Amino acid sequence: TWGDKLLSNTDPEFTDHVVDQVDTEKFRLIPFRSPAGLEVFDYAQEAAADRRSCPRDDVISQLLAPTSDGEPLTDLEFNNFFALLIAAGNDTTRYTMTGGLAALIDHPDQLADLRADPSLMATAVEEILRWTTVTTHFRRTATCDLEVGGRKVRADDKVVLWWTAADYDERKFDDPYRFDLRRDPNDHVAFGRNGPHLCIGAWLARMEIRVTLEELLRRTSDMEIIGPTERLRSNFISGIKHLPMRFTPA
Repeated sequence: TWGDKLLSNTDPEFTDHVVDQVDTEKFRLIPFRSPAGLEVFDYAQEAAADRRSCPRDDVISQLLAPTSDGEPLTDLEFNNFFALLIAAGNDTTRYTMTGGLAALIDHPDQLADLRADPSLMATAVEEILRWTTVTTHFRRTATCDLEVGGRKVRADDKVVLWWTAADYDERKFDDPYRFDLRRDPNDHVAFGRNGPHLCIGAWLARMEIRVTLEELLRRTSDMEIIGPTERLRSNFISGIKHLPMRFTPA
C-alpha cells in the first residue's frame, strides 16, 4: 500500500529505493523520501479536480474549502495534507491494532479479563496505545531559548522527542513493562502531547481500535498466533507487519 511505502521506506519488503544507500538527498523533497509520495500527489490532484467539479460531503471537499483566513490551501499544502491522511490516518492505527492483538494473546489473563468485563475497553485501548507507541519519535524545532531536564536548548535547535521512552518511563508509570488493561491514570504520549502537535485523528483512532476489539471479542471464542511474528524494519515506526493468527468462531 502507499502507506507501507511512505512510512516503511527502510523496509526492503515494501521499497528498496533508499535501503542501504548512503546518499538519499535526491529524495529529500519527496514526502517521506519515498517515490510513492509522487503517486499519492497525482491521486490527490485527481481527487481535488473531481471534488472541485462536483463537491461532496466528505473530507476532501472540506480540505478544498477556504480556511479560517479565507484562503484555500495551495496545491502543495493540499497534497501534503492528503499524503499525511493516507499514511498517519491508516497505517499507524493498523499497526496499533496488530500490536494490541499480539499483546492480548501474549497476556491471556488480560484477554480473559477483557472478555469477562467489557467495561475495561476504554482503559484497554489506552494501554494498547501506550504499549505499542507505534510512532517512536518526532523532531521539533525550539521557538525560543529554554532549559529542559538540565540541558539548554536554543531557539531553532532541533530536538528529537522519543515517545517510546516516555511511555515506558518508570518515573511516570508504575511498572511500565507490565501490560495492564486497568492502568489508570495512563498519561501516555502515543498521540503526541497537547497543543498544535496533538494528533488530529486521536479520537478516530481510539474508536477504530475499540470497535475492532469489540467485534473480535464478540465473534470469537479464542485467538492464537500460529506463526512467526515479523516486525517492520524502521527507525520511525514500531509495528508488526506479519502476524499469522487463527480465530475460533464464537
